[in-house]
Amino acid sequence: MELISKAAVVAELERRKKRNVLNEGAFEEDIDILSFIKNLEVKKDVDLKEDVDRILYENDWDYDEIDFYEFAKHFFELGLKTKKGE
Repeated sequence: MELISKAAVVAELERRKKRNVLNEGAFEEDIDILSFIKNLEVKKDVDLKEDVDRILYENDWDYDEIDFYEFAKHFFELGLKTKKGE
């Protein structure tokens, strides 16, 4: 899975909007998409204990039965999202 920062997406849409200024349909579409993306909530603070407990509960894992690959993958991806401000 690849993650793209919200700021990079907004910047690309802003460039696209400038190119589409004469194409009314595409321009309005760009405005709608930008509005949607700018209003997305970004989770910055993570409660590690709460997230660990939630992952264990959702997967019906006990502390001694953890699938460490999936567990590590989840927190690696969460770290990437948090680092990028998503």
